Amino acid sequence: MTDIIAIVGPESAGKTTLAVALAGHFGAPWVAEYARAWLAGRQDYAERDVERIGKGQMAAEAAALHLRPTRLVLDTDLLVILVWWREKYGPPPAWLTDALARRPRRRYLLTRPDLPWAPDPLRESPRDRERLFAIYQAELVARGEQFGIVAGAGDARLASALRALNEIG
Repeated sequence: MTDIIAIVGPESAGKTTLAVALAGHFGAPWVAEYARAWLAGRQDYAERDVERIGKGQMAAEAAALHLRPTRLVLDTDLLVILVWWREKYGPPPAWLTDALARRPRRRYLLTRPDLPWAPDPLRESPRDRERLFAIYQAELVARGEQFGIVAGAGDARLASALRALNEIG
């Protein structure tokens, strides 16, 4: 069985940098955030786009798992799509709640928004990161997920992630 590590949290909280660092540390593959490729160059998006992004993220994860790695690092997963959907459109569609219920077990790393905001055309919530962090944390707790909180910058952030992974087993 593959040890899946999913990194979630608000925008500009170092998820991609942490995913790359963890993959390098463990010598493991990682799955990039599908939304980045899908939304590149777009001015706007709609519900159908978020659905395509969610399904694209699932397909990328499934393709990586098909190779049966010992460990897999995810730079986001469907929990991010769920929070994003609720924030933009309200109650999630059935396909999303069903997919969340069927996904393989994973350990989560929740990134604290303690890094400076890095402007990016795809980011929307520079002043809302603490509130979104609390939403992610509450969702992980409500779902009974194994998770740890990651904080700090640079090497300290990677060390925080490794400690969190050891603590959650």
